Amino acid sequence: MNVIYVDDERPALENFKFTVDKFSDVDSLVMFQDGEMALEYAKLHRVDIAFLDMQMPGIHGLDLAVKLHEIDSEIMVVFVTAYSQYALDAWDVEAAGYLLKPYMIEDIRKHLDKCEKSDKFARDIVIETIPSLSLTVKGKAVQLRGVKTRELFALLVEKGTSGLSPREGIAYLWPDRPNEENTQSLFRVTYKRVVDALSEAGVEDLLTTSENRRYLQTDRVDCDLYRILAGDERAAKKYNGVYLQEYSWSEERNAQLHHMLMGDDAK
Repeated sequence: MNVIYVDDERPALENFKFTVDKFSDVDSLVMFQDGEMALEYAKLHRVDIAFLDMQMPGIHGLDLAVKLHEIDSEIMVVFVTAYSQYALDAWDVEAAGYLLKPYMIEDIRKHLDKCEKSDKFARDIVIETIPSLSLTVKGKAVQLRGVKTRELFALLVEKGTSGLSPREGIAYLWPDRPNEENTQSLFRVTYKRVVDALSEAGVEDLLTTSENRRYLQTDRVDCDLYRILAGDERAAKKYNGVYLQEYSWSEERNAQLHHMLMGDDAK
């Protein structure tokens, strides 16, 4: 899960971070003391859950919730406040929860669990490539263990509907090794590790094989690269000149994105 927390009081932010850092299913936590900065962040980054203080200078928590939903209607909002009188107002903006200060760690966990069980997370297979690779299934990060395992999955994402043959995969992953039996065996083992990682996440059928080519089922994933190539302006705003920064073979695609989205202004 990608979480933001907005509160104008620094001690409240620090306490929230101390609590949420204990949860492994929170992939990112970004905190703001200013609601406008949180809105700018949400325009460029995926936000799954927003924890919002109510009474803040500038923009009130209720108004901030409305603006966040204008950016992405699927952002789940949980209000965090010391004032119980706002509870009824929270339902008017379709809040997912209402948390009274002071709260316990169990209270945060309960709200995260509630959000995680929603339809939003039940259908999500999310791949991010900008600036680097990440994969989440139902809001939980999938660990692609091993450098080459992770790189092979990144290649499958990059190739999309074109697919990847073992020969091509070897050329990318081990450019200095001959395409012989030992290297071919190494490719098969690495591919199986990718499949095993997806199987652990419950999406083992995300990859298919046809005529000795491996394919990612692109229609089943929400991927920033595919969104950009399809003309999604919000996804395009996320691009800052870096795509799959871990891999040298990504330079050609990065040049394409650079030309598409930044043009002469980037020179």
